[in-house]
Amino acid sequence: MHNLLRAYRGLFRANVAIAFTYRAQAVIWMLSFVFPLVMLAVWLAVVDQAGPVGGYNRGDFISYYLVGAVLYRFVLMGLTYHWDHEIRTGELSVRLLKPLDPFHYYLSEQLGWKVLDLLILVPLALVAALLIPGVHYALSPARLLAFVFSVVLGMTINVCISSAFGMIAFWTTQSRNLFELWSGIGQFLSGFIAPLPLFPLFMQRVAAVLPFRNSVGLPVDILMGRVGWAATGQGLLVGALWALGACMIYRVLWRLGLRRYEAVGA
Repeated sequence: MHNLLRAYRGLFRANVAIAFTYRAQAVIWMLSFVFPLVMLAVWLAVVDQAGPVGGYNRGDFISYYLVGAVLYRFVLMGLTYHWDHEIRTGELSVRLLKPLDPFHYYLSEQLGWKVLDLLILVPLALVAALLIPGVHYALSPARLLAFVFSVVLGMTINVCISSAFGMIAFWTTQSRNLFELWSGIGQFLSGFIAPLPLFPLFMQRVAAVLPFRNSVGLPVDILMGRVGWAATGQGLLVGALWALGACMIYRVLWRLGLRRYEAVGA
């Protein structure tokens, strides 16, 4: 464990430096931050015309999308693309010669880019929260702790699930497409497109038992004080079960995939 932590310190510093080197690429990638702001503009127009929608007024929508936009960028993990590329090209062979599991290289790279996300998006969100009237959050110590835990859990779920999809590359070239299909469904059922209470009841029930809500909807609802402690505990439990299940599937597929992995050097 000590050696792993030392390795992570080195990998993390290197990947943070890489992220700051390719700042233009990071800015382009962060344009996804704009989409929820477009949705916010739509809902604000609806509120101005018809009044509160589903218990959300103007301040509620601004508060929701302000945090939701940052969360989706921060919690989103794309390990599938690393796995898929290196398995298909044979570059995984080089990783296998190193003392660390390839998973740690991919994860540390993702975390390095998250630092850049935090340094750019979080200050912008804080300034907006202070300057825009009507923005409000339930900032009690207990809720802040539950919020942080839910964010970490959401990241863990996405790390494990994206790694599990990456393992499909051992058998097919469609792992990216399958993961993007999964992510597309997740955009709707996570609360990224719109707050889940605005969805039909059957979709809310489906979202409650799937892992997507842990990425955006649940953390934001916790921070805004829109869910009680019983519902918070239930949501976190569902997320923890998904994280555990996805990690187990990933490790099983990893072992099976290595048995059939072949790469030919030039």
